[in-house]
Amino acid sequence: MDEAGERTSQIEGRSRLRRLNINLLYSLDALLHSPSLTAAARSIAISQPAMSVKLRQLREHFGDELVLFTERRQLTALGEALRQRVGRLLREVDDTFNLTLDFDPATARQTITLTAPEVVELMFFSRIVPRLRAVAPGVELKMVPFAHGSARRLFDAGVDVAIVPEAMADRDLCTAALLDHQAAALVCAAHPFAGRRVDAAEYCAAPHAAVHEDMERAILGDFDAESPLARRRVVVRTGLHSMLPTLVIGSDLIATTSNWFAQHQAACLPVVILDLAFRQQSTRIVAQWQPYRDKEPVIRWLVAELKRGADGIGKPIDLGL
Repeated sequence: MDEAGERTSQIEGRSRLRRLNINLLYSLDALLHSPSLTAAARSIAISQPAMSVKLRQLREHFGDELVLFTERRQLTALGEALRQRVGRLLREVDDTFNLTLDFDPATARQTITLTAPEVVELMFFSRIVPRLRAVAPGVELKMVPFAHGSARRLFDAGVDVAIVPEAMADRDLCTAALLDHQAAALVCAAHPFAGRRVDAAEYCAAPHAAVHEDMERAILGDFDAESPLARRRVVVRTGLHSMLPTLVIGSDLIATTSNWFAQHQAACLPVVILDLAFRQQSTRIVAQWQPYRDKEPVIRWLVAELKRGADGIGKPIDLGL
């Protein structure tokens, strides 16, 4: 494209942006997420007739029905494709208008949103929250549910920093390594295996409790068909890592989980970590955030605090200011 053509394209792009103003984006977001036209209008504090006008404008702009309000809301293919994108765009608009390059943890008043797999939240956040509260008393920490799969999708929910297994990390996002861990097996303190070395054959033959396979592989990494993890006899599956130590107490079950989580549980519950005679592979937990926010002081501070907390695992909690 020559210079004149590029300039014309830029002008047309700006004109298109002016026609689709930010208020219409808020209306579009409400329409794509609300169960009815009335509910969509109520969610952004306008009347139903006004929302009807905005819906007509949006349909004219996109050349598509976008959403149909019949007995239940139905999105068109384009409406479905726009649903996540519009929410993400509005969060970026909000970030832009609220951006400040001044951040003092001691005086800041804002909300920071984090997400992590349940097992990481249980073993890790309990270490970092006391210090974050001590050094940034005006910062509200919001931890939202974690979704296995795509790391990038976590940011569609408004997350500032996501803590994810390395296998799930997105290479296009900014990344900082937090901690390495490996599998460890928990049993009830009264279990016959407690206090002695357990070989692979004994481990595989015993009954096991485990989380669902996608959750397990996300935390412990992939393992081949010859691995004891693949050959063990799983008799109970749960969707919660926090259930694993509860399931082994008073039973003959073995629960295999992160060694950091296992140590955390063994310190406060009547469970012990087995001495396994076979080697376990290490996997890594990382922090990720969006590249456009890499220079923001609040993100840099938060990542530094996460790394400080990870480095301190196994040591007394650091409340130093």
